Amino acid sequence: MMKKYTPAGLKGVSSLITLKGLLLFAASVTVLFGACREGLAQGAHELWKQAQKLQEEGRHEQALQLYTEGLSREPQHRYAHKAYNNRGLLHYARNDCREALKDFERAIELKSTDSAYYYNRGNAHRCLTMADRALNDYTTSIQLGPANGAAYNNRGSIYFEKGNYAQAESDYSKAILYSPEDSEVYCNRGNVYRASGRYDLGLIDLNKALELNAYNAVAYYYRAMLYYDTGRLKEARTDMNDAVRIAPEEPELRCFRGDVSRAEGYYDWALADYNKALELSPRYADAFDKRGSLYNERGNDLAAIDDFSKAIEINPRFARAYYNRGNTYLELENYGDARKDFTRVILLNPAYYHAYYKRATVNMVEKKYDQVVDDCTKAIDLYEGYPDAYYLRAEAYKAQGRVEKAKEDLKKAKDLGKPLEINPKKQNRIRPIY
Repeated sequence: MMKKYTPAGLKGVSSLITLKGLLLFAASVTVLFGACREGLAQGAHELWKQAQKLQEEGRHEQALQLYTEGLSREPQHRYAHKAYNNRGLLHYARNDCREALKDFERAIELKSTDSAYYYNRGNAHRCLTMADRALNDYTTSIQLGPANGAAYNNRGSIYFEKGNYAQAESDYSKAILYSPEDSEVYCNRGNVYRASGRYDLGLIDLNKALELNAYNAVAYYYRAMLYYDTGRLKEARTDMNDAVRIAPEEPELRCFRGDVSRAEGYYDWALADYNKALELSPRYADAFDKRGSLYNERGNDLAAIDDFSKAIEINPRFARAYYNRGNTYLELENYGDARKDFTRVILLNPAYYHAYYKRATVNMVEKKYDQVVDDCTKAIDLYEGYPDAYYLRAEAYKAQGRVEKAKEDLKKAKDLGKPLEINPKKQNRIRPIY
């Protein structure tokens, strides 16, 4: 079975976690503005009716101007909350999420009982990476309108990002209850099943998603990840080819297809996809890290360090890039920089047991046996079944003259089996994490 594939967290590459967009304008567009007999307010009302028509036709700039003009005339009009909501949708469509947020907040101030406004504000908060606020908004939207499948779907996506798979599954299941013909929601629930190792259920949902929409690139992507996780690389490649064909400008798809090629041993194909991902998104930290790992595997350490460094420059909290760069420095016997990178990984992610082991490796070279023991012990505390750490700690105990301790660790290591870090294709090199 292949190592489970985990996308680089939904920060920067989260566009492919399928998220319901701002749909509630379209759902109620025919009833947003009713008849109005108020003399002074008539001008604003007529402007908004014109703006709504333009918005439906996709003439967003003209619609935006008319909404703004009407709101400047009558900001307290009885339909002003709908105008603010619709103008917020226009800002969101232009990817101006801060202005969208302001309008949705104003709509809620004027009418705090409308489920759609909280849903829309939740999407704006999500766009601005304010996940907890988005979560609260989706919850309020559900409380005000329980049959809101889109809100359940989006809240489920946030729970998924937080690693709360049980709650994500529950929300996606409720979304399916209200939207049983929605390909997107089956796609999302299938990915939850995949991420939690329930591959049979995941495959059923992802097949259903593609049955409902054969052009759902994300469903092909998630099913490819499932195939990758279970070692079915040929099927993974077929699905990724379909995903890329449908959405050729999406860098995350290129990046993962590169991972599949790399796992198959097609390094030139992998490199071409990583390069394309970076052409499409020049600040795609994950693609730099993956390309760096490929360079490292192929023995091009200087190019690898350059890519890892670019990934870190883009995302200074990218623990995996520090880890991979630290490995490369270790191979080059640059122990000082290797130590710094492994220490940085530990600061960013104290549960990353590999980093303690690798720092212990540096300490061993420098004959700092007490620190070797400390780091290996920490790695073992985090993951008791880590034979490498027992082997290395045994060597440190032996160097300290603590023979019985060394024997205990060697026995434990042998009971656990072969070391995890050995790469049979490159026995003298350290395999990067990807």
